[in-house]
Amino acid sequence: MDIEERVLDIARPLAAAEGVDLLDVRFVREGPRRVLRLTIERPGAPTALADCEAVSRAVERVLDTVDFIPERYSLEVASAGLTRPLRTLPDFVRAVGTLVRVTPREGGPVTGVLRAAGESGLTLELPGGKALSLPLDSVASARKEVDLFLPGGKR
Repeated sequence: MDIEERVLDIARPLAAAEGVDLLDVRFVREGPRRVLRLTIERPGAPTALADCEAVSRAVERVLDTVDFIPERYSLEVASAGLTRPLRTLPDFVRAVGTLVRVTPREGGPVTGVLRAAGESGLTLELPGGKALSLPLDSVASARKEVDLFLPGGKR
């Protein structure tokens, strides 16, 4: 098990105890330093700075105790942001009902409301009410978009 997987196993329940979802763990080199970056999101509400601080303190305590990362690093906990990338099926499932921009492997990007997400793929409602279905493996990239016309971007 690599460092990211071990941190994910440790941090996921700690984040859940703070009422947030742990979306991503990355252990990266940035110049001469290493950064352990955790990305969180509060379901159904904005992620606050206090959420990032609480998760950071909880994870830091445990990582200092188990001490399995062999080199010096900085721990960063950040909000996923409004226009965050969607990479996994759980990301897409959480985004159902929101405006998304999807770029298929073939063809140009499309923007619409994500109406369904499952193992079989995605269903988007495009402007004008037309539905578009895409298999998951045909998606090159996707991200949430900001809907300036509705509170919270939900449709």
